[in-house]
Parts: sequence; C-alpha cells; structure tokens
Amino acid sequence: MIGLPIVASAPAKVIIVGEHFVVEGEPAIAAAINLRAKVSVDLIDEDAVVIEAPSLNYSVKCSLNDFSVVSGSDEAVEFLEPIRVLAREATSLVGFKRGFKLSVDSKIPVGVGLGSSASVLVASAAALLRLMTGKVDRSLILSFASKAEEVAHARPSGIDPTIATYGGVIVYRKSEGFLRLQPAKSFSIVIGDTGMSRSTGEMVNKVRALRERFLDIFAPLYHAAGHLVIEAARAIESGDLPKLGVLMNINHGLLSAIGVSNLLLEKLVYAARSAGAYGSKITGAGGGGSIIALCPEDKVESVALAIERAGGKPIRAKLSMRGVIVSEK
Repeated sequence: MIGLPIVASAPAKVIIVGEHFVVEGEPAIAAAINLRAKVSVDLIDEDAVVIEAPSLNYSVKCSLNDFSVVSGSDEAVEFLEPIRVLAREATSLVGFKRGFKLSVDSKIPVGVGLGSSASVLVASAAALLRLMTGKVDRSLILSFASKAEEVAHARPSGIDPTIATYGGVIVYRKSEGFLRLQPAKSFSIVIGDTGMSRSTGEMVNKVRALRERFLDIFAPLYHAAGHLVIEAARAIESGDLPKLGVLMNINHGLLSAIGVSNLLLEKLVYAARSAGAYGSKITGAGGGGSIIALCPEDKVESVALAIERAGGKPIRAKLSMRGVIVSEK
C-alpha cells in the first residue's frame, strides 16, 4: 500500500564548466548542490488534475480525460505547462484513471541558471511515477522529465534533468549520456545571483545564430572548451581545486567570447576572484542569471560579501551527492 501524499525532491545544479558548448556536442561538467525542489502528489475525489505552486499563487485545473485546461490564469497556465505535459504523458503511458493534485514547493531561484525547471520536473516525474506504478525508476524519471523540459527550453542540452535525477558530479555529452565523477574532496561554492531573469532558449538561439555567422572562428573555441572539460574532470578527481579554479576562469573567457556575458556578470566574476575565490564564471545560459565562485572554505564569507557589494545576491552552496529522493507520509 502506497502512503499518501507522496513527496519527492530533486537538487539544483551548477555547471562547473562547459555550458553552451554542450549544446553542440562538447562535454560539460555539472554538480548537484544542496538547494532542492520539492513536489507532493495526492489523490483527490474528482475527475481532474490540479497542479499548483502555492508560493507563486499559481493553480491550474485540468480535465483528467484529455488534460485540457479547465481553470487557471494565463500566467499560471504558462508557468506550469511543462508539468501539465509531463503529467499527461505519464498518465497516458500508465493508463492511470484517478484524479490527483500536484503541489510544487521549490527553494531554487527561477531563471538564474540553477536548473530550477528541471529539478521541479524530475521531482514531479518521480512522485507521479511512484503514485502510478509503485516504483522509482530513475531512467524512466529522466526520460519523462527530459521530454517535458523541451517545453520549457529550446534545444535543452539534457544536462539539467540528468544531474537532478542522479546527483553528485557528472561529465555529460549529449551523444553519449553521462559519466559519474568521484570527487577527491567536497567543495564550497558561492553563487552570485544577478536578479536578472532570462530565457535559456533565447540565449541558446542567440549563441547558435552567432556561431553560424562566424563558424570558422567559433570552431576552435568549441574545441578548446571540450579539452578544458577533460582537464577539469582530472582536477576534480585529484582534488586539485586551485587548478579547477583556473580552468573555470578560462571557461568564463570563452563564454564571454560567444556573447553571453554582461557588465553585471563581469563585476560579480571579478569581485569573487579579488576576494579569494579559486575561480569564478558564469553558470548556465548567461545574459543574466548567476555566476559561481569556487572557494577555499576560509574564503566563503569574504567572497559572498564581495558579490553582495558588487550588486549580486550571494547564495552559499555545497556539493550534494544525492539526486532525486522519494518518500511517503
């Protein structure tokens, strides 16, 4: 007997090196961090599906038969659309015929490069599949979440739902899937949130257009980014954090070169370095969003303060080895 409600959570992520380049087939390294999105699912006594995000005051009701929207504001419908698609596909595959409510409670800032949408989708898939099948199948969770993420982002790399599902640190290549790294030591990260939300899809399309315009110039940049990831993986597994920091700095230069930085991001990056970070860079799509700074333990607070003084919101984070977790009350 499955206990209800079912609660699932999945971690946020930071991309250590390789974002944007991963979209075109180069590898990237991502790490799960200790910020999590939580989703609860419970049965209801009506032929409907309710999807809600109480912290945003969003709620959408759908017909259980065809998942058409019955009620909900335009903003709520748009924001919760990927979850609606995921729930529809899971219900159709399993042949589930009971009404249910899915509620989202996420501690991950939205639109700042931490993979919030993928974390919510992975947690949603895990909770729904546990309800509908009684099982927690990570490969199936990842499959459903990845398909739903295509609704949220144009040409997603696939790295966000992968790290949210499995946790830890991974090397990911779109054509090959992922390989789990074994960090020789844990590490501390300070995230610098610019407060500037942006669309991942728009940034990916912007880079693609620039790349197609200057293909001969971009080709060696992408090649260099791939080699950089290999060196970064070695640094992580050997525990050489100063080397990893230098590689992050180089990666930031490559990201600036392909057009995804701005003045505030640069200020945060250099403020973190000046305060003692091993290295710092944009994380995620850029154009806003966040930077990450890899820090010695005794420099976390000074780096956080420097980021704040430079105009960012510091978020202190640790590496998390746990991916999606499912529990029942």
